[in-house]
Amino acid sequence: MNPQGTNNEQRVGEQVLITKRTARWAKLAVLAAGVLALAAVTISPSYAANDTEVYIVQGLPGKNLDVEIDGKSVASGVKTADVAGPFKVKPGKNTVTFSENGNEVLKRTFSVKDGGKADVVAHLPASSSGDPLVTVYKYEDVKVPKGKAFLAVSHTAAVPPADIQVNGQVLFANIANGESLDLTVPVATYKVAIVPSGKKKPVYFGPVSLTVKGGAINLVYALGDPDKKTMNVAVHVVETGKTGSDKPSEVNTGTGGQAVGEGPALQVNLAR
Repeated sequence: MNPQGTNNEQRVGEQVLITKRTARWAKLAVLAAGVLALAAVTISPSYAANDTEVYIVQGLPGKNLDVEIDGKSVASGVKTADVAGPFKVKPGKNTVTFSENGNEVLKRTFSVKDGGKADVVAHLPASSSGDPLVTVYKYEDVKVPKGKAFLAVSHTAAVPPADIQVNGQVLFANIANGESLDLTVPVATYKVAIVPSGKKKPVYFGPVSLTVKGGAINLVYALGDPDKKTMNVAVHVVETGKTGSDKPSEVNTGTGGQAVGEGPALQVNLAR
């Protein structure tokens, strides 16, 4: 992802909330797919031209949802934190509908370009009393450097802006609902927790041990509601070819937060 950032665009209601902006590079890994084995899905999709496809990430706690795209059933009984797909879609605008026991829970439109790849995430807003949201996180043309992993961490939980702690220290600050951070990281395991922005307590989630998968796109979604003790993580790991390049190419995800300082606040030996 372009470390300098781009403009943001948001549309709420029947328009899907799509935020687009890249975050600054960090030198330390954080939140990735792995040890929890919660809903980690490793898939090797085709990256051929004009191969437009999406995955569905079910981030609504306590629900088993049926999913339709443009009126066609694509998945049934998708549990919380599960990742379903890939599903082929037409380029441009599409409509996704989530229902449970025949009752519509959520319906939104989203857009994806020709040949695009995206996760379509159903999740709670920052206030659990609000209506559910759909946020689209796009990732195409990613090239993973040798011995590294590409990581995007997204805040899709019913909590206000939060900090991400790694090994007890804040690495990313003030990440709001719907926002995302992405970076390239060494392959390693880290102790991660989510806390209120600028505070150490209460701990919304964790600390837990999370491990990145090398040579892959690691997409991590914090979801749920801490007040109802439903905080969880959805993990989607997409295999890619190892390129040997120095940097990944552009990835369109949500916006997000900030890395603390110009480098990691945490000093830790990351050598494998």
